[in-house]
Amino acid sequence: MLRNIPIIKLYGTKDCHKTQYYIEFLDGIGLPYQFLDVQLYATYANELRNLYENHKLNFPTITIGKKKLRNPRKEELLKWMHKLIPSMLDLKHDKEQQKYTLDINGEEARVDYVLKDGKMYLTHSEVPYNLRGQGIGKELVLKTFEKLTEEGHKAVAMCSYIKAVKNRDNHWKDIIE
Repeated sequence: MLRNIPIIKLYGTKDCHKTQYYIEFLDGIGLPYQFLDVQLYATYANELRNLYENHKLNFPTITIGKKKLRNPRKEELLKWMHKLIPSMLDLKHDKEQQKYTLDINGEEARVDYVLKDGKMYLTHSEVPYNLRGQGIGKELVLKTFEKLTEEGHKAVAMCSYIKAVKNRDNHWKDIIE
């Protein structure tokens, strides 16, 4: 489930092949975005000019929340989407290492657990230091709750952060001990 999606804007023109590339790319991912045609609407052109110090009409430009990307390569665009929209990342379950993980551009956020008496004890959550404060930890824990429930596990929150996320949402209060 996608959550906490910042506003995504694509500044360009219908006649620009690069703009069309980004439209197809964003449509393929399924993220909501606004296409702002800077050729048809002067207000969009002015909004785009104000993003740049030189006040030039630099398009295509994509903004994800406050992040501005001028004609990014696909890899760069995906890197920023993964960092700014962690809900689009896939959670992995490593049963051997007893952890759930999110890979954010090569860095791992994880929830560790221990299986005991038929329950999964969620003992620790960790997000790489440079990625903290961006909602990744909360998304990691929510995705972990969804995945372990889907897999049929009963869980007990041991880690204080995991408990806090559980207690903020009435849905999980009755499912996770």
